[in-house]
Formats: sequence, structure tokens, C-alpha cells
Amino acid sequence: MLFAFNDRAEAKLTRIGRREIVIARIDNVLRDPQSIAALGFAQPYAEDRSNLYPGLRAAMPESFSIALRSWLTPALQRTGMLEDGQVILRDSSYFSVVTTPSRDLLPIQRIPHYDSTDPKLIALVIYLCDPPFGGTSFYRHRRTGYEEITEDIRENYQIALDNDMRVHGPPPREYMNGDNRLFEAIYSNPLTFNSAVVYPCRALHAGNIEKHFERPKDKSGWRLTITALLQSA
Repeated sequence: MLFAFNDRAEAKLTRIGRREIVIARIDNVLRDPQSIAALGFAQPYAEDRSNLYPGLRAAMPESFSIALRSWLTPALQRTGMLEDGQVILRDSSYFSVVTTPSRDLLPIQRIPHYDSTDPKLIALVIYLCDPPFGGTSFYRHRRTGYEEITEDIRENYQIALDNDMRVHGPPPREYMNGDNRLFEAIYSNPLTFNSAVVYPCRALHAGNIEKHFERPKDKSGWRLTITALLQSA
């Protein structure tokens, strides 16, 4: 079975920021990560214009999603990140490769983002590359102190962010990687091959991409990951 997960892998929880947002790190996720990485490097990638991901993506097959959900649900239940009886019902999963040069980033791609205000939507990133590629960081918006965007503060956050843009101008043409005048990093999850990070989709976050990034010349320059949005109930 190609998409085989390591049943002995344990999720380790960390609480970050003033809100004590719960994130999970899991090491040794896949039983045969080299084969999955090879599959990822062989995919026919395309831009997804319905998404703000700064690169190329290729949808994972349903066999991956079935294996992922059946493995991750009990792993997160054991830690309490999922409550007893709470399960992952569905997911949207992709091989993902960052390819957009810094100079071509839209303003919204140059700051931390949140994926959804839905409290039952979580995100997962499996790293299929090695350092010196970077992991994933989580941020606090300086003006408001927000670290995660819930539905009741979403509009206020947008107003504050728009005001930031009027006062300071658009963010520099570079990837978000560490503190700047608008945001401060509250935690950085390091990248190691075949590890994963799981976090609430409403947390402000960004991949640790080199600030002045150029499109990779070949696949040796790929920051290959599997990214997934997971709906629980």
C-alpha cells in the first residue's frame, strides 16, 4: 500500500501565543516517505487560480485521503486535539510546491494568512523535503493582538489591516519570514523530512520561505509538501 502511515507516530502538542493555540507536530509520518516524495516530484502540476497558494499544486488521490483520515483521527484523539467521538469527515489534499518569485507576490501573499474562521477546520502540512527549506511560523497582528481570526473578529481584523496598509503602504515584495512592522512571530515549527504540523485553520500563519525567493530552476529547488484542509465533526 503506497499511502501507508506510521501507526506508531505520536502527535506532540504545543500551546502557542497568548491565546494558547494548540498545534501538533508529528514525526516519522509516512512508512515510505521516499516513494511518496518521488510520486510528488513526478506529478503534472498546475496553477490553481481559485487559490492564493504561491505556486503549483496537484490533487492527491482519494486513496491518500482515506488513509490520512483513518490514521490522523485517532492520532489527534489521543492528544485531545480532537474530542472523543470527533472525527475527520473529509479533506482537500494536494502535493504543493512554492514557485512564485517574491517580486510577483500579491500584497495578500506577503503577510500571514488564515484559511478559515471555521473552528472545526484544521490544516496539515507534511514536509517531503529537507533543510535548508523552512517550516511554518505562526504570527500575532501587532495592531490588534489577534493570533487567530474567528468569525466575530473577522471584520474588525480586516478594518485594522486596511488601516495598516494606508498608514504603512503595501508590504514589501518578499515572503513573510519572521517579524515585520505589522506582525510578530509567536512560534516557528521547524522543517524535517517526513514530519507534519497540524493547526487550526483560523490561526495566522505562513510558510518559512526565503524572503527574496526566485522560481526554482529544477526540482532540486522544490520545497515539496502535502497540504491538507480537514473538516472535523
